[in-house]
Amino acid sequence: MLRKKKDKNSKSGGEPVLPALEFKPVNADKQQAQGLMVACRQVEQYPLLVTLIAQAVSVRADQVLLDYTVQGASIRYRVDGMWETMPPMDRPNGDKVLEIFKRLAGMNFADRRTKQKGKLPIACAGDWILEILSQGTPNGERVLVKIDPKKPILKTLSDLGMRDKMQEQLKGLLNANDAVVVVSGAAGHGLPTMWRVVLEAADRYVRDFHIIEDKITAEAELINITQHLFDSSAGETPKNVLASLLLKQPDVLVMPDFINEETLQTIIEEVIEEHRHCITKIVAPSAAEAYVKLLTTHKKQSKNLIKAISSVLNVRLVRRLCEKCRQPFQPNPQLLQKLGIPSGRVTTMYQAFIPPPPEQRVDAKGNPIEIEICERCGGRGFYGRAGIFELLQITDEIRKVAETNPTVEAIVQVARKVGHRTLQDEGVLAVATGMTSLQELQRVMAPAKA
Repeated sequence: MLRKKKDKNSKSGGEPVLPALEFKPVNADKQQAQGLMVACRQVEQYPLLVTLIAQAVSVRADQVLLDYTVQGASIRYRVDGMWETMPPMDRPNGDKVLEIFKRLAGMNFADRRTKQKGKLPIACAGDWILEILSQGTPNGERVLVKIDPKKPILKTLSDLGMRDKMQEQLKGLLNANDAVVVVSGAAGHGLPTMWRVVLEAADRYVRDFHIIEDKITAEAELINITQHLFDSSAGETPKNVLASLLLKQPDVLVMPDFINEETLQTIIEEVIEEHRHCITKIVAPSAAEAYVKLLTTHKKQSKNLIKAISSVLNVRLVRRLCEKCRQPFQPNPQLLQKLGIPSGRVTTMYQAFIPPPPEQRVDAKGNPIEIEICERCGGRGFYGRAGIFELLQITDEIRKVAETNPTVEAIVQVARKVGHRTLQDEGVLAVATGMTSLQELQRVMAPAKA
């Protein structure tokens, strides 16, 4: 049988003790909030909701997915970017759990069809914000719960896993003038977090930073970055705030999205003619693809973009090997050659220890074998995620190619000649240093399925 080693956080039977959880419904009237909590606690299924969320927090899940069908509600947790299936709930219990959840989050619990959104702060081994998204489906309802820390945990480029040398290069580019710096990443690979950390890494105390955002999608304000909002739902564009802003002679313009050609033209002219700086972002799987995507999306301004863009940063998230249970092995010469690592440079690599499935946990006679499961990672072999970063600095050679042959292949070929390290190169370095495994790198770098 499978047995976990007991510790001070475990029950006598070896099962982990879940952290205490307190819901904190947002309500201006404290008496109403207290009344709501009293009413919810009296519902028989309230402990099921507490266990559902407390267990998600205890295993480091950042998302919980509930899919309701006629039969019941399936449950999945996303841990380190991977979905894990949990025991389902029957439909009556699942419905009551969701009703309590929606009431606490200020949502309409009787509406099972319309798209809804709610927020619910909780205290559970720290302070968290639950963002609940619900939407009716042909067979029932789908509910996605995002679990975010109340205060950001990842605050610096080092926290994200960026090498010191690359940090120095990036900060130099962020604090320069007369250029556009592009921040990019594949969908689902931490671009929002990297965007925030990159902006906080720039020198916002010496220079005047201004961010122009749509009111609908605006992020939380950052220290020493003045926020300017326009309302796209009312037909507004960045033009509504740019005219007055530019009169103030800002040093740095932060544009999460250029929105339209008119805005892009204005920004590029400010960069080239008025020597301002600009930082923007775009979703793309690599630095070269982000660069080409911007040029091809804005063809009318491509020549100016080629002239103005100084660098493109890209991120891809990989799971970190659990340092407590990772397994060392000696790479053979063939593997080192395949990875482009000189012979003798790396003598030890690491891979994840994954417990065998139950049917294989037996001896030659078929008797169960007890296998100790790592308490730190819970037998996943990985603990947390880190970024693999690619920093493409746009040289004159790259600009010449971009003018005549703006393709990803051509850009990468020229960039390599001047010493550029691609995501693949940076990933191999992460494997060589034992931060992640070769199998994990291969999984993350595999082309997206169509």
